[in-house]
Amino acid sequence: MSEPESRSEAAAIAAAVRRVVEREVAGGRDELLVHAVAARARAGNVAPAGSAEPTPPARPGAPAALARREASGVREALADAAGGVGSGTGPAAASPAPFNLFGEPEPPAASAPAAVGEPSAARVPLAPVDPAARATIERDALPVLERIAATVRACTQCGLCETRTQAVPGVGSARSGIVFVGEAPGAEEDRRGEPFVGRAGELLTRIIQAMDDAGLIPGVPLSRETVYICNVLKCRPPDNRNPLPLEIETCSPYLREQLAILQPRIICCLGKFAAELLVGVKGTIAGMRGKVYRYQGAKLIVTYHPAACLRNPGYKRPVWEDMQMLAREYQN
Repeated sequence: MSEPESRSEAAAIAAAVRRVVEREVAGGRDELLVHAVAARARAGNVAPAGSAEPTPPARPGAPAALARREASGVREALADAAGGVGSGTGPAAASPAPFNLFGEPEPPAASAPAAVGEPSAARVPLAPVDPAARATIERDALPVLERIAATVRACTQCGLCETRTQAVPGVGSARSGIVFVGEAPGAEEDRRGEPFVGRAGELLTRIIQAMDDAGLIPGVPLSRETVYICNVLKCRPPDNRNPLPLEIETCSPYLREQLAILQPRIICCLGKFAAELLVGVKGTIAGMRGKVYRYQGAKLIVTYHPAACLRNPGYKRPVWEDMQMLAREYQN
């Protein structure tokens, strides 16, 4: 092929690529387009965006560099066409105030984008927060919670009844309208019959106390007595292994019955198993936190389990940010 013919073919290819870019912008298929362009670049027959000639690879690594240049050009074209929409340059939420949650000085946190929760399809009115209404809910819930606890303690519906010391129904009250839901009892909880009383429980108690000390929810006292604390499983799995799907399926009706009578304003899921059960989707804590979900008449947020904070102190700031979000959503 003569040089003029080669140049003509190259120009035609470049023009075709630009037409594809323009056509695909409206469909939002940036990634598919980038991969396609990269594949063509690896074959050595696509020119960089804006060029009339192909740039044949002349050395090892040239196809990859060409793909990067072409992908960059595609993304720039898409950004120009979309006017910057979805570029992630929106306003950032104010950073949470530092607080000595874990007994250590903490530097101010950098601002982070505000998270937007997924609304539920069928909206149930939010549970009330005014003191008179909460007092009525607390009074009416008490005998029902006691009945549920008695049923849980006598439960033999799964094999965990054979290895437990005792079942662990829950502790606290409906007074504040805040419920913390964890995964399952540990060894200390199994021994004492109360949730979150081991090292992770001590940390949760400190977190709740820190929220109260900071006055995150003015007029609402926060303590283990005014919130409700429970787990997805009411019996300890042997050796603290993860809950099995059948165990969650068997035990979760107790939790759902507790939540129905507690009528919480907001639920805080501590860890993956509580989050996946009540949110209804699979995911990581990092991917699920920072959003506000809905569970019946309650808002719902997700954060790291206190035990995870003990293993990884780096989680302490995200947890405190989540508690601040909990307080804001409670009052909104």
